[in-house]
Amino acid sequence: MNTITKRIFGGLTAVVILALALAVFVPTESVLAASSTGRGGPGGGTGGGAVGTAVTPLTQAEKDGLQAAILEEYKAYNIYQAAIQQLGAQYPFSTISRSELQHVSALSKLAVKYGVTVPANPGLSPSLSFGTLQAACQMGVFAETEDAQLYDQLKTVTTHTDLIQVYNNLQSASLKSHLPAFQTCD
Repeated sequence: MNTITKRIFGGLTAVVILALALAVFVPTESVLAASSTGRGGPGGGTGGGAVGTAVTPLTQAEKDGLQAAILEEYKAYNIYQAAIQQLGAQYPFSTISRSELQHVSALSKLAVKYGVTVPANPGLSPSLSFGTLQAACQMGVFAETEDAQLYDQLKTVTTHTDLIQVYNNLQSASLKSHLPAFQTCD
């Protein structure tokens, strides 16, 4: 082989090896609120819930709390959807309602990891009626404040660090992003 052919062959070989290394060693999971891979805490495991990886089961309080968190996120989502249906897809409702679904997804992944039943969205009962955007925004302030308070309560009965991490991330989103958006909308 001549020198140019050897260099091309060597370069292609290096690219193939690099591609294989990336395929094997780079994680491909998407992150919504926080990845549970490699975390766990007391018995939370370090395998992220992969098949064949043992995780310490949740306490009953942790299971109940995880389900309560999912239902709380559904409640906020349902409130924001009611506002959108009545007032149109206005900021901040359109963007924050999508965030609430991401919150449900992050919590649901943890529920699946620990074998906890993921509750279905119960809908909004009783139905809400918003006369103005300002009234809907005030309901958003109330919903985000409730979310943050729930996460404070759940963290007192939770020892699994992956749950605590997601609770912290979701609480932060409520307090630092969603709540200020509702406090200033009108």
